[in-house]
Amino acid sequence: MAIEYFIYTDLDAETLKRRAEIAAKDTQNLWELWWIRDDLGPFHEEIMEDYGVDKAFRTSMGSRHSKDRSVEARAKLLEFFYSLPGRKLILNGDSFVDFREG
Repeated sequence: MAIEYFIYTDLDAETLKRRAEIAAKDTQNLWELWWIRDDLGPFHEEIMEDYGVDKAFRTSMGSRHSKDRSVEARAKLLEFFYSLPGRKLILNGDSFVDFREG
């Protein structure tokens, strides 16, 4: 079974991609798959409304890892999340994990 996380941020896509590439190398393949999006679509707007975030984010990063490596993968993902500058939100699937104003 796979576990998915989503990070929403105000960073531009290139900056987020560059940071994610560095972080992914550091995980030693704990993140089985990760991706960056700058077209967040209507689901993003619903998420923002659900969590009381007024201003839309610019980009998102998704990551997937297997359940048997969940503790280590989550720790690396949170480390990456907290290292990002500015406003950010992280979800496990569609469940709230953390929000920072920056």
